[in-house]
Amino acid sequence: MDDRIHHALDGELPTDQLTPDERAELHRYRAIICRALVPISHLRSIDIAPEVMNRVAPRLVRRSLARLLAWLWSPRPLSLTVRPAFAMAGTLAVAAVISLSARGSAPAADPGPARVMVQFRLGAPAAQEVALVGDFNGWRPQHRLHQGAAGVWSVDVALEPGVYNYVFVVDGKAWRLDPLAPQVTDGLGGASSRVDVLPPQVRS
Repeated sequence: MDDRIHHALDGELPTDQLTPDERAELHRYRAIICRALVPISHLRSIDIAPEVMNRVAPRLVRRSLARLLAWLWSPRPLSLTVRPAFAMAGTLAVAAVISLSARGSAPAADPGPARVMVQFRLGAPAAQEVALVGDFNGWRPQHRLHQGAAGVWSVDVALEPGVYNYVFVVDGKAWRLDPLAPQVTDGLGGASSRVDVLPPQVRS
């Protein structure tokens, strides 16, 4: 094949620069090439990119990972310059955040109503033991009275302001009312003593 025809087939030489004989030979070669490409055009295309990537990519990943690890573990100087004004502002901001978070995380406990110390007394010289039961302790003998002079039994109980019914239990079986307190009935033939505990500011 002539070099001029070869260059024309490669597109390096315009066909208008060929002689009529060269142009005819160029068309003849193009026809031969087209006939040769017809069977090839029916073949399924083969994509070798995945196979190439499967072989090349792991190496690239390993190399990139090795470079990254080497960069991370390599010691390097680090310089940090902080202006005094910025440092002070940052310190104040951190302190404010800590203060606000402490306030939000620990809400102030509600102290509730103030309690008032109330003394209950009963004269029972012959008694061996005296207990106090009422609304404030579920009518269970949790409050034991102590005997003082002249057979007077007493106990101090801290109660919230309110109205309470109570009785004394003498020797574990006899219920006795408080002779110094108002009495109320329960509608079923029973009775109890009543105490009205006022708030501290009212009492004063």
